[in-house]
Amino acid sequence: MKINQVAAQLYTLRDQCKTPDDIARSLEKVAAMGYQSVQVSGLGPIENSALLQLAKDNGLTICATHESIDAILKTPEQVIEKLRALDCQHTAIGYPSGVDLGSLDSVLEFARSFEESAQKFVAAGMTASHHNHQHEFRKIDGKPVLQHILDNTTNVTLELDTYWVQYGGASPVEWNHIAKGRMPLLHLKDYMVNDKSAPQFAEIGNGNLPWPQIIASAEESGCTWFIVEQDTTPGDPFDSLKMSFDYIKANLVA
Repeated sequence: MKINQVAAQLYTLRDQCKTPDDIARSLEKVAAMGYQSVQVSGLGPIENSALLQLAKDNGLTICATHESIDAILKTPEQVIEKLRALDCQHTAIGYPSGVDLGSLDSVLEFARSFEESAQKFVAAGMTASHHNHQHEFRKIDGKPVLQHILDNTTNVTLELDTYWVQYGGASPVEWNHIAKGRMPLLHLKDYMVNDKSAPQFAEIGNGNLPWPQIIASAEESGCTWFIVEQDTTPGDPFDSLKMSFDYIKANLVA
């Protein structure tokens, strides 16, 4: 993993990115930390052209976006145009709203629809990924839901989230290997246990995940982007993003 493959997930800063001026200030701060790329998610209204220009002004690329399930499955052409406008190659469904992940029929129908849409992204030279939470590690007919999605698609790719893989009772390292060749994006998110013995999001290096093994297995599987995300932070989210970046730079990059 090279330092220019490490990106910041702007969903971490969603409360600091509600207006174009907010976004401009946030991108400036992210770039000052050392990040060279961002993933677009959770932003307030802004024109694609203005967002791309703000990113360029701060020396940032846009590595990926998150889009709604309806946007990717029902209007993929519009998402493709958005990605082109952002000079971006990758997108992902942040959460499969409306899909009953406890029903095999529902999961297979989702996989069928997603595959049909993903073919259009591939034809455009792009990828459309599924971002997991813990629900995808529930087993149906002896297999995790995420395995059913993989087994019933060929063009759908994965944006594995290390925290949610662990929370779901699975191994991030093992799943990086399972997703070999189909995982352009990886969410780096540490997992810790707080003083109430409950799982908690953590800055990279502050939790319990085996980061050298996670990064090595993701590289072996062909991962392109390593995206730092923290759903909630104990204090200023900018501080958390900086702590994670500094740990990655000092300990994990080649």
